[in-house]
Amino acid sequence: MTFISIEFLLFFAGIVFTYYLIPHKWRWILLLAASYSFYATLSGYFVLLLLTSTVFTYFTGILIEKQDTKQQKKRAMLVGICVLLFFLGWFKYFNFVNDSIRAISTYMNWNYAIPYQEIILPLAISFYTFQAVSYLVDISRGKQKAERHYGYFSIYFAFFPQLVAGPIERAKKLLPQFKVEQTLNYDNISYGMKRIAWGFFKKTLIADRLAPIVASVYDSPDPTGSQIVLATILFSVQLYADFSALSDIAIGCARMLGIKLTENFKQPHFATSIGDFWNRWHITLSTWLRDYIFMPLCKGKKKRSEIYVAIIITFLISGIWHGAAWTFVLWGLIHGFYRAFGDHTKHFRGKMATFIHLDQVPSLHKWLQIATTFLLVCFSRVFFRSDSVTAAFENAQHFLSPSSWNPSGIIGAFEMFSLLDLVIFSFFFIVMQLFHYIERKNTSTWNWLSQRPAVARFAVYVLIVVSVLVFGATGQGFVYGGF
Repeated sequence: MTFISIEFLLFFAGIVFTYYLIPHKWRWILLLAASYSFYATLSGYFVLLLLTSTVFTYFTGILIEKQDTKQQKKRAMLVGICVLLFFLGWFKYFNFVNDSIRAISTYMNWNYAIPYQEIILPLAISFYTFQAVSYLVDISRGKQKAERHYGYFSIYFAFFPQLVAGPIERAKKLLPQFKVEQTLNYDNISYGMKRIAWGFFKKTLIADRLAPIVASVYDSPDPTGSQIVLATILFSVQLYADFSALSDIAIGCARMLGIKLTENFKQPHFATSIGDFWNRWHITLSTWLRDYIFMPLCKGKKKRSEIYVAIIITFLISGIWHGAAWTFVLWGLIHGFYRAFGDHTKHFRGKMATFIHLDQVPSLHKWLQIATTFLLVCFSRVFFRSDSVTAAFENAQHFLSPSSWNPSGIIGAFEMFSLLDLVIFSFFFIVMQLFHYIERKNTSTWNWLSQRPAVARFAVYVLIVVSVLVFGATGQGFVYGGF
């Protein structure tokens, strides 16, 4: 049962109906049963692992709080984090490390006998492990009280709207919301339904329509340079539509239950720098890495070079978190380099803009920054999308080759689309951009819509729903669901 299914919509409708029907004191049982049932349909073998991690984190949190000194709290926290990371490391990184050591041993002519292990990655383990780590660290730092109600704590760990792929929430924000009695509220129900519908729109009409086209190029043994350029740009659109749709559905579902989740995207492809991009893309992961990796690494450091090392280490961890493959490691390092280089050259780039009078045309300057940032992000996604390091470097060479950007070659690459697919995708892509444009001009497109006449609002809602039902493509899993 995935988010994009009739089964999920019926399941969720039943949960919402029952949630507001039963007294508040029993709702945690309903949410917990729903969360574990949902997880069991997706990754049934690993319900026990989710339960084990929850119990361990629950008691470790209380143990940390009971320690007398900061040193003792820190020691208990580190032990707890090591155990949680052991679970994550075993399931997600064992074969990556094992294969890497075997490759080095073969190259060095060493004897290495540990074979490849058939290990299945438990769904969502990266997301709930990060939530667990932040919970333990916050208790150790005195920012969070250890939760005594095991039921509420378990929901924080396994809350089904955001369990699969976030947003990565902090206990301080989420736990109190579970304890507040939520009443049936028209605005919450209306807003939640609209966010869910918009998530279905982006997923089925943008992401899943692009997925097979991008795959046809990246799975091809000999793609042309122009095909790689176009497929990489389309992959960037696909990845955004796919992941932000997942967040839309999660936020919409939670809002219908009266729970407000953190926004995870703010139109990242309109970022004016790599730093700005990471303030807009997967925001809850970026802030998690900032608070629990980057800030501790920077503690006491004043030299710029030391801070750059901390930046690169942080992005390296981000890359490893995204996937157990060297392509993700390289993707993380590229962004670390981007971020450090961007900071180091910021003053020089400002002087250059002044020298050529570019800063006297702010709108042109801004759009050049947006285009440059988008292309840098696209280049890094060559590594994110490629299946191996060898393929990644070959595709990167294609992407950087001037001949690959020949306009006639790019136009020819559009043959990847059938005419009908191109027309359908173009129409809905324009609709998505109009939505984004309105959002940039107003704080919320939904608020803007609410001020329009009822006929206009109704027409938009019908367009979204009918488009999904008639033209929606399904069958592709969420890209970030695999992390």
